Amino acid sequence: MLIICPIAGVGSFLQPFTVSKPKAMIKIAGKRIIDHTLQLLKDNFPPETKICFIVGYKKRIIIEYISEHYGEYFNLIFEEQNPIAYDGDIPLFAGIGDAIRLAGKYGRGDDCFIFFSDHFPTEDFLPMIKMLENTEFDGVVNVREVENPQQYGVCEVDSNNTITRVVEKPTKPKSNLAITWGYVFSKRITPQIFDYLDKLVHDNFNLQKNIDFTGTIQCLINSGAKIGVNVMKSPILDFGQINDFLRGNNFLLNQQLKTRTDKGENINETMLRSNELQNTSIIPPVFLGKNCTLTNSVIGPNVSIGDNTVITKCIISNSVIGDCTSMENIITESSVIGDFVSMEDLIKNSISIGDSSSIMKTLD
Repeated sequence: MLIICPIAGVGSFLQPFTVSKPKAMIKIAGKRIIDHTLQLLKDNFPPETKICFIVGYKKRIIIEYISEHYGEYFNLIFEEQNPIAYDGDIPLFAGIGDAIRLAGKYGRGDDCFIFFSDHFPTEDFLPMIKMLENTEFDGVVNVREVENPQQYGVCEVDSNNTITRVVEKPTKPKSNLAITWGYVFSKRITPQIFDYLDKLVHDNFNLQKNIDFTGTIQCLINSGAKIGVNVMKSPILDFGQINDFLRGNNFLLNQQLKTRTDKGENINETMLRSNELQNTSIIPPVFLGKNCTLTNSVIGPNVSIGDNTVITKCIISNSVIGDCTSMENIITESSVIGDFVSMEDLIKNSISIGDSSSIMKTLD
């Protein structure tokens, strides 16, 4: 099986944090977004499994990091998605369909599992793969019931959970089954998928059109392919926007807390091993990186703090703080603070501060 991961996008909804790094490299709950996903794959796929990453924006950072940390386990392939235009310095890409197409040279004649690195399933995803192996389906789409199907690609299904129609962001949805996180397709139809995407890109080459993948699924159905759905009951974490990012942080922190508690670990002792805490209260769940100094502060709940960060006289909750950041006299919640940030004397909630920024008091 070939695993395909489109990871070329800019992540514009997570700016200013994606100005200096790809979205997949942002830390949350102690790991980079891509680490959470690849560890999940590592736990469920054997060594030497092929993964094709479709890279683009700041591709060198992605390639070097993944190669260094996962090259010994996975058989890594990198393909570059070229921009179709620029908005200032920001590259614009032709969409998910164009990205998946680039894996065609490796995926023809093989089963293909497609996932998105900025989403994270909170329940076992293997049933969708087992469904492909144990049924007559040519492909399986992961879905979840949502309250706002107008914002998603939506699957209409029959009584056998076979997709009859797929509609991208319908104005009057006939179903609330939204496509989330991934797809898996049999080698019986992967050549057809890549042929269709090649033709679609060729026909729209000069139109600078955003090519989605929903239309490909509908074309497969129209040609007689049987595509089923795997309905997930638990949420899919979405790291695409700030509010979703914070909700994902809270979920992962609580998951880590439960794991440590089940193992009988003393949380405060664990944190003190690699950090210095002076007159500081920790309200779990909290993640502290290495070599942090926290003085006269209240941290938590739901706070992630990166490595080598100094926090003095602060009250922080429901927030993510990056590496090598200094904060003094700060009271905040529901905030995301980047790497190498210096802040002092601020009381404000829901703030987003990018890497290498400085917010300091001025002398009159």
